[in-house]
Amino acid sequence: MIMERRALLFLAAAASASVLAGCKARSIGLAPAPLIIATGTPGSIYHPVGNAICRLFNLTERAEAGVCIAVSSEGSLANLQRIRSAEATLGLAQSDVAYAAFRGEGPFSAAGPDKELRSLIALHSESFTIVARADSGIHDFQDLRGKRVGLGKSGAGYAVTRDTVLGFYGWTISDFDRLLEVGPAEQNRTLCGNIVDAIIFEAGHPNGLTQEATSECHARLVRVSGPPIDRLLAARPYFVRSFIPGGIYAGNPDDVPTFGTRTLLLTSARLPDDLAYALVKAVLGDFADFRRLHPALFVLKPEDMVPSEAVIPIHPGALRYYREVGLAG
Repeated sequence: MIMERRALLFLAAAASASVLAGCKARSIGLAPAPLIIATGTPGSIYHPVGNAICRLFNLTERAEAGVCIAVSSEGSLANLQRIRSAEATLGLAQSDVAYAAFRGEGPFSAAGPDKELRSLIALHSESFTIVARADSGIHDFQDLRGKRVGLGKSGAGYAVTRDTVLGFYGWTISDFDRLLEVGPAEQNRTLCGNIVDAIIFEAGHPNGLTQEATSECHARLVRVSGPPIDRLLAARPYFVRSFIPGGIYAGNPDDVPTFGTRTLLLTSARLPDDLAYALVKAVLGDFADFRRLHPALFVLKPEDMVPSEAVIPIHPGALRYYREVGLAG
């Protein structure tokens, strides 16, 4: 009898343990998946901007459905690939690169169009930027012909912009005397070390790398304007005319005309409408705080934040918010 009772107690304990284990496993299995934002390298503007978006979203009640996490990445091209493959829920990218991904053009021609790509928020502008040595004789874009140029790595998003600009000037990269493909930090070292005459990249302003180049080796910003740029802006809806404000960098007191793109927060049509709505509301609903999280965001106005449907379709959840607050018809 005693042996039978012990056996029954053992079986009951085992059954209870099994049930508890099952409950624990089920609880873990039902834990909400995080919302991953693919940003950029830690030194880029994308990284703190992505963290700013997550910070505001994670303060909302909607974060119970999954916290937002910003992760570093190689930038626009990589972020769009991650969204397509569902490795990331969200990603930051230049508007021209997003346009190419949606239509399967340029670097995305092999993968084909990503027709599920959707925009959520238009963020800061990124200016096509050329920084040249003061002794190089480079004042305008056309002065780059025959010069030594640091182009940045071909996998970067601004390589798409660069090749588009060259096309409108009727040039190819062979029109430069020497090309050097290096990362952003290495570009400054090659410029200050007189290995190249100028470097080309795309960035929001102010930024630390341009500050470093202008203060450490007295480099100057180069104008990117004229008839070829006028034609480019008329033909491409994802580009906007812009300027780099004078006085924000040492030795560069005047505004420098150029053009650029907008940084877009992108996602997939797979994202539920209520989550898209909550993300946009988290940013625009606390807009004053959002603008203070990075200098590049401070010039933004609420009406600037509505993406252009001429570039990428707006996610229905985001569009619902913009209509509710009177920012979209």
